Amino acid sequence: MLEYLDLHLLSVFKVNFWNLSRATGIVAYLFLLLAIVSGLLSKTKILLSVGFASIFSDVHRKSACASFYFVIFHALILSYDDYIKLTLIDLFIPFQSTYQSINMSMGILAFYGIILVIGSMFFLGGRVFGYWHFLTYPVYFLALWHGINIGTDSPAEWMQMIYWSTGSLIVIASIYRIIVSIKGFYRSIET
Repeated sequence: MLEYLDLHLLSVFKVNFWNLSRATGIVAYLFLLLAIVSGLLSKTKILLSVGFASIFSDVHRKSACASFYFVIFHALILSYDDYIKLTLIDLFIPFQSTYQSINMSMGILAFYGIILVIGSMFFLGGRVFGYWHFLTYPVYFLALWHGINIGTDSPAEWMQMIYWSTGSLIVIASIYRIIVSIKGFYRSIET
């Protein structure tokens, strides 16, 4: 009986690094989505008129940073997984991993893109900052590629729903932002 309890307690406290990495990858992806959508909507006239723009800007910055932290956690956890045995070089240098090299590299490139975008948020201003922020689109699509092609949960229906709905949300919010920007541009020319 004591042997059973001992084994049971060990299994309770044993960390499953693969599952933890899966969860942190999904959370990082969802924070990235929140960062992009809140950033796209933060400058819209509707939010500015009701005073929500500052809230969306705050959510935008904080969720971008949260995504960055979860991506780091996601990668570092994988270095402890005994099944695929990834090194830090595999996890942080593109095209070095022998485990699904292309798909791993898409995630690594997305990670470096997040660093550039967040860095631009803190160190650049004006138009340069805005131009660097366009990197969020390739970052998002690289992260989406990575998740779809290497994610253990990607074939699951619930994960497919997440990918399709989040991708659609990015497209809709981007189109909305473009339309609002074009209308604002033409109004400024008329006056």
